Amino acid sequence: HILYRRIIRMKFLHVTRTLRAASVFLAAGIILAGGAHADETIEKFFGNYVGLGNATIAEGDRREVRDLDVTVERFKNEGFTLKWITVIRDENGGRTGADVKRREVEENFIPVEDKENVFVLSPKGGLFQKSELPNPLRGEAVRWASIEDNAMVVYSMAISASGGAELQVYRRSLTDKGMAISFMRLQDEDVKVRMSGDLVRTK
Repeated sequence: HILYRRIIRMKFLHVTRTLRAASVFLAAGIILAGGAHADETIEKFFGNYVGLGNATIAEGDRREVRDLDVTVERFKNEGFTLKWITVIRDENGGRTGADVKRREVEENFIPVEDKENVFVLSPKGGLFQKSELPNPLRGEAVRWASIEDNAMVVYSMAISASGGAELQVYRRSLTDKGMAISFMRLQDEDVKVRMSGDLVRTK
């Protein structure tokens, strides 16, 4: 248990340093994307995947069953769009009770220049709007993704109001039938939520 916490602490400190560096660049709008050849790297993930996940919540030592729906599509020339729907069932495993929670997210990622297989969240902004990158100093989450062989790993990190850090790590690994998914949320080095599941490719 002590060794496990030391490993978590080392990983947490490493990503915290990354956040501090990224916050400076992001706040200044210096991180640029484009020019990377990511087609072959990401297109193997394109498709839709559905399945179940089992989560453990540290607070109250609770267990949750989650319905998962993940879609990966092309975004512009060399980026990708990641869509996911999570339905947290009620304590009896039902999908229609008042305690059922649903979350739907869609995010676009573009390749980072001079960083192979690394993607950053695409800046928001329309045709007549100034594009803006997230600023962690305002409490906005910084998100980036990396491709590691057959795994797509998405990181999300934010500075809390108290000055602490919250890190979320989503790992989606391709399998023969579809995708294995794991998720971990840490807050100030403590693991708050852990989830794993298997998804089947539908298209």
